[in-house]
Amino acid sequence: MLESLFIGIIFILYGLLLFLIPPKSTKSFYAYKTTSSLKSERNFKASNAYVSLLLMIFGVILLLIARLTGSFTITGIATIIVFILIYILVERKLKNL
Repeated sequence: MLESLFIGIIFILYGLLLFLIPPKSTKSFYAYKTTSSLKSERNFKASNAYVSLLLMIFGVILLLIARLTGSFTITGIATIIVFILIYILVERKLKNL
């Protein structure tokens, strides 16, 4: 159960890191980097700001899933789904910029 909670906590902490200390360069190791986010400085900043928000939101959701199910397997599957959702949501937002 404790391992499951750590997944949500890591998401929240990573989101806070991106929010409080946004990456200044595309070379930052903790930045969100995809082809579309690296097309321009505007895309880079927008994608990292949006990812920080999504990570914190989904981190809370993962904490709730872990707490309610107590299953590392279910939380792990939810984490994979969350990664896919974050990618889709961020790329859709970048496409609409």
